[in-house]
Formats: sequence, structure tokens, C-alpha cells
Amino acid sequence: PNRAQIQVAVRVRPLSEAEECCIEVAADTAIAVRRECAVGGNGFLRSQRGRTEERFFDRVFGPTATQAEVFEWTCRKQVAMAIGQGRSATVFVYGATGAGKTHTMFGESDRDAEGLLPRALQEVFVELEKLSDQSKFDGHFAAKVSFLDIYNETVRDLLQDGSGATCKVLEDSRENRVKITNLREVPVASAGEAIAALKLGLQARKVEATAANARSSRSHAVFTVTIERVESGGMSGNPIFRRQKPDSRTQHAKICLIDLAGSERATQTQNTGQALKDGAKINQSLLALANCIDALAARNNNSNSSNNSSNNNNNSGGAGTSGGGGVAAGSNNSNNHNNNNNTSNNN
Repeated sequence: PNRAQIQVAVRVRPLSEAEECCIEVAADTAIAVRRECAVGGNGFLRSQRGRTEERFFDRVFGPTATQAEVFEWTCRKQVAMAIGQGRSATVFVYGATGAGKTHTMFGESDRDAEGLLPRALQEVFVELEKLSDQSKFDGHFAAKVSFLDIYNETVRDLLQDGSGATCKVLEDSRENRVKITNLREVPVASAGEAIAALKLGLQARKVEATAANARSSRSHAVFTVTIERVESGGMSGNPIFRRQKPDSRTQHAKICLIDLAGSERATQTQNTGQALKDGAKINQSLLALANCIDALAARNNNSNSSNNSSNNNNNSGGAGTSGGGGVAAGSNNSNNHNNNNNTSNNN
């Protein structure tokens, strides 16, 4: 009950030969950031002196951490809780461009190098099998997936082709939820089918080369797995004209895995024209996300204070209850660290 709903892990990737180290892993939950003294500044001012700062997080992974280790802490429990308890969960990766976010989320084709998303999809069906064995209701569980990206404030369905791929975001004030129109949800019966949909969508995602990253993601990508409880509708009508009633479907759990585009500095990416505008839109959207997280954290703190004063502890399950985790991917390169500080101050 007292566990934070949002947890943050930091992953520090290895340096390339051209990069300079400014971050060290100090402990399982801390990093040490070395700041150089300001060039041409006043040495008598504390703010312009060189110093080392310590930052604390829920978990810190060093350059030697494996994909399996990162998944075990950031995803496995969230997936198991979402399906086992009928909840919603979100895991997203964020950081500067070139920090290793896409590698962490999607990984490579080798089994050991698979990222969070392919591993999570396999875990979903492991947990679904357990749930089906333990379930006592007259029906079954079904899974469906969707895959969208947000590029220059346009939402695109990555599982559709052509002009039909554009979606619209609508806010339903009566139900206090956001709906996405024209978004295809593909039924999947196994992890293999879900991963096939993932690979299909990745082919349509916007990727470009910049001076800071040879394969820079130019869009935010959201892969969603929805689990439904399906109960047979039974038969209706008199014995002569009987017909099958439609199945009853209710949402049981929803899991979102998100690869955010990286924050950028034009001096590092050397972008011009449309690519420069893309970078500005990316930074703007990341700042908006930071504001949303701040607002949710403030609301959660106020809610906790209210609950504590009235001894009202509401821990009902249901798909509306959410838990989340963020993986801050980063290199210990001084350029990337400065870039993160300029984009967001929510460390």
C-alpha cells in the first residue's frame, strides 16, 4: 500500500572512444555526477566551481548491466501484477538522444540482447496461462495489441498502411478518459504473434541519422497490450429460433510500453530544416510530459495526505488502477548529461 506508484531506474550505457566520462555508478540506487567548473566564470562563486553531485533513484544499472537484469527489475513484476491483479501498468524509457533508449526497449534479434518489450510480451503469455489455470469464471482471457507513434504532434497507427494510418485523440470528459480513433487493435494468441505485430510496426516508425545518433528515433512510440475477460453470451430465443448471443467482453488489464524520442540540442545534432523543427517538437513534448508527471505526483501526495487523515485506504484492483515505471537511459558522456539538464529538471 505504501509503495510508490511511479518508480525510476537509471541505466548508464558504456562510453564510446570519443566520449568523456562525467557519471559514475555510486551504488545500486545512486550515481555521482562530476560537474566541471564554468569556463571564464568567477571562481569565488560556488555555483561556478567544479564539484561532484550525488543523485538518488529507485535503481541504478551500470554499463555492464544486461538486458535481462534491467527487465527483471523494471518490467517482470509490473507485468505479473497487472495481469494477476487486473490492473494497468506503464513502462517508458526516456533520456537524451543517443543514450540507448531504443536499445533498452526493443533490443536486438539475439535472445540475450532482446529488449524490455519482447521480453514483456513473452511474460504476458506466461502470466496469462497461470491466470487461466487459476481462474474460476466461465470463459477465457484474450489479448490484443496496438502500436502507434506520435510524430510532430500527429498520431499514426503503425499497424495500418497508407492514408488510413492517421488517428485522432479525443477526450471524453464524462468518462474522464482519452480515446484514440481509427486505431487498429490486433488479436494475438501467443507471444510470437505479438512480436510479429511489433516488428511490422517498427518498419513504419520514423528514424533518421543525426550527428549525435546514427539511428535517431524521431517519434514517440507506444505499444499497448490489452487483456480482456471473454464470457460466452449463451443462447437466446425459443427452442425453434435459437441463436448465439454475442460474447461479453470486459477489460481486465492494460500494459503500455513506450519508447520516447530523445531530447536534443541543436549544437550536438547539427540538424537543420525539418530535422531541426522535429527536434524542437520533441523537446516541447518531453517538457509537457514532465509537467504531467509533476501534476500527477502532486495530486498523489495530496490524495495520500487526505487518505491518511481519514484512514481511508482504497486499494481495489481493476484496470483503472495503474502502476508505472520509468527507465532513464543515459550515457556517462558529459554532452548527454548537459542535454538532459537543459530539457528537464525532474531528476
